[in-house]
Amino acid sequence: MKEYVEPITQFIEQAGWMGPLFFILFHLIRQVLFIPVLLICIVGGFLFGGVFGSIYSFIGLMGSSLSFYLLLSYVPWLHRRLARLKEKVLKKDPALNVWQLSLFRLVPFVHFHVLSFYAMEKSANVTEYMKQSFIMNIPMAIVYTSFGHLLYNLNTVGLVILASCLILLMILSRNWSDQVVTR
Repeated sequence: MKEYVEPITQFIEQAGWMGPLFFILFHLIRQVLFIPVLLICIVGGFLFGGVFGSIYSFIGLMGSSLSFYLLLSYVPWLHRRLARLKEKVLKKDPALNVWQLSLFRLVPFVHFHVLSFYAMEKSANVTEYMKQSFIMNIPMAIVYTSFGHLLYNLNTVGLVILASCLILLMILSRNWSDQVVTR
């Protein structure tokens, strides 16, 4: 994975005013390279700071969500494969709302596309799916990009506070997700 991320990151840094565009496109190709969303958002914090990195990550995540929807519409075998993966991850079919899915997106070990697939299945059309994706992508873009920005600045106090909050959120969401999934 490092062999993909490092050269692309260097390219984006040297791209000047085109850097944000390349970063957003990187969000789209990361699906093909199997690079975790979390890593790309953290890189956004390194490259562009907390505010602009969050904006660029959010735009990239929305583009990724739309391309995912379109891809599944045209590739039936991928749809079947994600249905099986969703069955493994969520076991039963819990009634999750968009706010719960937003929290799940913050949990690093929950697959990004499984949650997108769940939202897609519960949506009547692409417009409704994109509205849900809009809500689901905001926390992820802000939290992980801000985390990347803090790592870059190496502000020890802020890093400890954010890491503590993320660990607490992961523990709480893991316990909560176990209860929801096994209902």
